[in-house]
Amino acid sequence: MTRILLSGCCGRMGRFVAETVKNRNDCEIVAGIDIVDDTTLGFPVFANYDEVNVKADVIIDFSNISLLPALLDYAVKTGTDVVLAT
Repeated sequence: MTRILLSGCCGRMGRFVAETVKNRNDCEIVAGIDIVDDTTLGFPVFANYDEVNVKADVIIDFSNISLLPALLDYAVKTGTDVVLAT
């Protein structure tokens, strides 16, 4: 099972990805990154990458471009693959 860290999870595309993943059995969202902490998504939401305490296989990004340096630093530090979709 592919573990996903969803960056921009509270935005329009992030919510669409989260809803789509709920219906799959080959992947799961283990956490999200967003400035909004929405507890209704069914996974923990962190305000920044320094707070993330879960292991993911891939980061799917639908966040703001201003978050890109932190996202890439985290990905390199943890060896996590990235799908940039902004």
